[in-house]
Amino acid sequence: MSASPGRALVACSLLSGALGSIHAYSLFIDHVEVALGVGRAAVSSVYSVALVALTAAVLGGHRVFPRLRPSLLVAVISVGATTGLWLAAFAGSLPVLIVGYGLLFGGFNGLGYAFALQLAGETNPERRGLAMGAVTSAYALGATVASLALSPLLTRVGATGVLMSLGATVLAAGLVAAGLLTKSSAPGQSGAADRESTIDRAKLIWFWLAYGLAVIAGLMALGHAAALIDHAGGSSAQSSLAVTVAGIANAIGGAVVALAVDRTRPRWWLVGLPLASAAGLVGLIIATTPAGAIVAVATVALGYGAVIAVYPVAVVDAFGESGYPRAYGRIFTAWGAAGLVGPVGAGAIFDAWGSYTPALAVACAAALLSASVTLRRTGRLAVVSPESSRLV
Repeated sequence: MSASPGRALVACSLLSGALGSIHAYSLFIDHVEVALGVGRAAVSSVYSVALVALTAAVLGGHRVFPRLRPSLLVAVISVGATTGLWLAAFAGSLPVLIVGYGLLFGGFNGLGYAFALQLAGETNPERRGLAMGAVTSAYALGATVASLALSPLLTRVGATGVLMSLGATVLAAGLVAAGLLTKSSAPGQSGAADRESTIDRAKLIWFWLAYGLAVIAGLMALGHAAALIDHAGGSSAQSSLAVTVAGIANAIGGAVVALAVDRTRPRWWLVGLPLASAAGLVGLIIATTPAGAIVAVATVALGYGAVIAVYPVAVVDAFGESGYPRAYGRIFTAWGAAGLVGPVGAGAIFDAWGSYTPALAVACAAALLSASVTLRRTGRLAVVSPESSRLV
C-alpha cells in the first residue's frame, strides 16, 4: 500500500460511518406505511432484504476488491449506495423500495463495510485491532448519528427529502474517502495464495457458531430497545432515550476494542464479551424500573459493539491475512442469520407469551453457549499462519 496508514484509516472510517446509516431504517417505517398503503410486515421486509443483501456482499466481496483500485472501488460503492437511496426516495411501490433500499443500498453497503475493514487492517498491520475496531465503531456511530440527525427532518421534508439528503451525504462521504485513497493499491493482492490456501473447516464452523450466538443478544436488544423499555413501564421519552443510549453504547463498545485489543489476546474478548451480554440480559429480566432496563439495554449494546469489532481481528489472527477475506465473509453470514432470527424471534415469542422474558432467557443462553464454545475450542485449534499468533 502506498497511501499512508493514517489516510487510509480516515477514509475507511468515513466510508463506514456513512454506510452505517442503513440501520436507521426504522425512522421511515410509519411514513412508508402511509405513503404506500402497506402493512408493517411488508415495510419491515425491506430492511430484511437489506440485511440479506449486505451479508451476501460481505461474503463475496473479496473476489471484487483486488480487481479495482481502492479509490475507484469506493467511488463505485458510494454512487451505487446513493442510487439505491434516491430510487427509494421516489419509490411509488413496495417492490421499487425493496430494489432501492434493500438490494442496492444493502448490497453496496456490505461491499463498502467489508472493503473498509479489510483495507484498514492491511494498511495498519502493526495496529490492526485499532484500525478494524475504528471502522466497526464508525459504522455503529453512523447509525446513531443518522437517527438523531434525520428524525427532526422527517416532519419538515418527509421521507423523500430525508432519503435524498441521506443519499447526498453518503455520496459526499464516499467521494472524499475515494480522494484520500488515490495513492492506494488494491487490497488482497495475495489473491493467488488466497485461492490456493485451504481453510480449516472445523475452525470455521466454531467461529461461525460462536459469532452467531454472541450477536443474537445485541441484535435483539437493539431491534427491540424501545419496546423493552415500554414493557418495563417506561414513557415514550424513556423509550426514545433507550434507542439513543443503545446506539452510543454500541459505538463505545467498538471503540474500547479498538483501543485495547492490540495489547491483549482476542480469545479473552471472545469469551468475556458474551458473558457481559448475558449479564445485561439478566439485568433486563430482573429490572423493576425503566432506568434499570435502560442500563441493561446499554450493557447488551456495549457488548454487541465490542463483539463485532473484535471478531474481524480474531479471524485475521486465526486464518492469516491471506485467508481472512474468505474466512470472514463466511463467518459473517452468522451475523446475517442472527439479524433475521434474533429480532423476529423476539417479536414472535412476545406475541405468544405476552412478555420478553422468554426471549431474553433464550438470548442469554445463546451468549453463554458462545462463551463456552470459545473457551473449549480456542485452546485446541492452532493458528494456521505464522503471520500472527495472538488468538491462542
